[in-house]
Parts: sequence; C-alpha cells; structure tokens
Amino acid sequence: MASGLWGFMRVRITVFAAGGAAVAAAAVLVAADLLGTREADSAVERAARTVAVSVAERLERPLAAGDRDVLVKAARRVTEHGGAFLVVVFDHNRRVAAAEPAATPPGPVLGTWPTGDDDQAELTLGGVHVQANFQVIRNGGDDLGGLWLAIDRRSIDRTLERSRGTALAFAAGFVALWAFLAWLAAGRLMRPFDEFGETVAAIGRGELTARQAIRGPKEMRLLAERVNRMAEQLEGTRAEQTRLAGELDAQVRDRTRQLEQANRLLLNISHKDPLTNIENRLGFERELEKYLSLCRRSGQPLAVIMMDLDGFKAYNDTWGHPAGDQALIAVGAALKGRARASDTVGRLGGDEFCIVIPSTKPERAIAAAEGFVAAIVEATRDLPRPGANATLGASAGVACFPEDGEEAAELLARADAALYRAKAAGKGRVFRAAPPLPDQQA
Repeated sequence: MASGLWGFMRVRITVFAAGGAAVAAAAVLVAADLLGTREADSAVERAARTVAVSVAERLERPLAAGDRDVLVKAARRVTEHGGAFLVVVFDHNRRVAAAEPAATPPGPVLGTWPTGDDDQAELTLGGVHVQANFQVIRNGGDDLGGLWLAIDRRSIDRTLERSRGTALAFAAGFVALWAFLAWLAAGRLMRPFDEFGETVAAIGRGELTARQAIRGPKEMRLLAERVNRMAEQLEGTRAEQTRLAGELDAQVRDRTRQLEQANRLLLNISHKDPLTNIENRLGFERELEKYLSLCRRSGQPLAVIMMDLDGFKAYNDTWGHPAGDQALIAVGAALKGRARASDTVGRLGGDEFCIVIPSTKPERAIAAAEGFVAAIVEATRDLPRPGANATLGASAGVACFPEDGEEAAELLARADAALYRAKAAGKGRVFRAAPPLPDQQA
C-alpha cells in the first residue's frame, strides 16, 4: 500500500505542477496575444490612414477638374508603386469614379460611400486580408469626393502568427521543464522505484528486450507484469511500424513531387494574360528584367516596343466588349506570330501591348516595330469596322538599351513617351524615344 501511495503521489505532484504552469503560461499567452493583436491592428489602421491621406492630397486636383483618366492613372500608380492593394475613388456625387486594380472588385463595403464615422474596415478581397481606410477629399470647405484605400495585411498577419508560434513553443517548453523538475523532485521521495524507472526508460529508448524483475509489493508486481507485456507487444509490432513508416515516406515524397509540379503550373498561369494567352504585366516585367541582366553581362543590345491600338475605343463602343475582346485576341495572336522565338510579347492592360526584342540594334528595332504594326493591321483587316473607312491599327514607341536607359522602368517610360508622340503625330506611326536631356545623361 505504501508503494502504491507513493506512486500516486509522484504522478499527482507532477500533474499538479504541470497543470499550474500550463494555466499560468496560458494566461500570459492570452494577455500577450490580445495586446499584440491590438497593437498590430492599431499600426495597420494608422498606416492605412497615412497612405489614404497622402493619396487624397494627390487626387484633389484631378477630382476638382473631373479628369477621370488622370484619376485612373493616379490610382494605378498607387496600387503598383504606392503600397496600396486597392484604391476606390468617389466623385462629389458619391459615385465611384475610378477603382484600381480593375481586376479586384471592391465589393459591397468599399464600393459605397460609408455612413457615419465608419471609415475603417477590415475585410477579405480576392482571398487577401486587407485593412481599408476611407478619406474625404476636400478643397477648403467643399467636398470634392472621397476614396477607400486598402492595404495588404498579410505581412502583419504572418508576423503575428510567427509570434504566436514562438510564444506557444516557449510556453510548451516552460511547462515541460516545470513538469520535469517536479518529476525529479517527486522521484527523490520514491527511490525504491528507480529500478522500475530504468526499465521503463530502456523500453522508451527502443531496448525492447529489457524486462522488469517481478518482485516487491503486489501493486509493483502487477505493474511490472504489465510493463513486460507492453515491451513484448512493442517488440512484436516494430517490424510492422517500420514497414508502415516506409510506405508513408514514399507517399510523402510522391505528394511533394506533385505539389512542386502544381506550384510550377500555378506560377506559369499567374504570369499569363487570361484573354490573349500572352504574358501579363507581371510576367512581362519578369522577362524584361531577365533579358536586361543578360544584356548587362554580355554587352548585347535590346529594344522595348510599346504599342497601343488606334481606333480601339470607337471599335469597342460600336461593337461592344465581346467584339473588343475578340479584337484583342487577334492582336495578341498576330504579335506572337510575328515575334521571334527569343522575343517576349506581353499585354500590359487594356489595348496596350509591349514587346522585348533582345540582340537588336536601334535601326532593326524600328523596322521590327513597323512590322508589328503591319501585322496588327493585317490581323484586324477582316473585323467589323466602326465606320465606313475606319480600321483598327496601332502606333508604337521604341526604346533601346543601353542608349535610352539601362533599367526596366526607365526603358518602359521612354518607350511609353515615344508612343504618345507617335499617337499625337497620327495613326500607324512608329517613333523612337527622344534623346535624354543633358541632366538625365549625367
């Protein structure tokens, strides 16, 4: 009876010590998590409000002028380079004037002017957890409009999750350590059980041939018999466990291989324009950076051709968006068919296309651009026309590496500026980027 009493006391001491430590650790974890979550939410709200105020100041002038194109471009720049996930701009009538990116619908919350003081919103858009802030845009005492601006919360969410994981691991370690110390302390009171403990530890290390001598009080003998039967059962099932572990390892390797293949497929899909099946902006910029890196090392030239369809708006307004989509598909196929195997064709958005042609000097780049313009005219020749003499065509701007710039953003900007000059000069034109000013060359 004495040994049974001491055995129960050892377990009871350990359980009580571990339970108390677990309760204390849980209380600390809950308090720390609530405080950390509150601080993180406050930081994200402040960041969203700061960005929204900055963007509102930039949108004040185009809102006052009612220039929707400038609003759209400004909103696009904010989503692409200003750290915002979604920007929704309202005019003074509280109607949506612009929303970027257009591929992410603002939903019922961000698509309406808020009521009351509800100018903060935490929600999920397109599977992304975001923090949104509403800012009224004023000029003096007049309300020009407003905007919802949403920023991505995923980085702060991941940080919180990592902090929780670290805190949980620390708490688990603390509880385990406290239980271990309690176990040692209780063990000092039950030295007669040392031999039994050594036998159990040997079995735990995998020495399944170890057996406990059956002697001592009745309770101890019964416990020794059960431990010996457990060791025999473990020894008999080791081979089965080894076999199952081998099968599981093979399944894990097969699933890992399938997952890697799926990830590669998803990466390729994410870089393709779903309408034209050519590179989207993300994929195009990735290819441009890759080619620029090669050209910097090899000293080879490279050209960027920025293209915009002539007469597309009239065509789209006359025949509708489905016909406009078919025209864009035909243009994408024509550019892809005209391009070399080493060229990269991308659709940056709307009716704006861009082509990278490596190992091409400026003179050849101009000729290539003219060929792409001709290919578009030929591809759209049989499409319905918005007017008796109207046809779809294209204008192009060309920028060359390294003469017109050495960075991707610089080349795209120079090609885009040349494209605007070409469209201003008339339809079907191809212009080379203007020489950089002396201060730009420096």
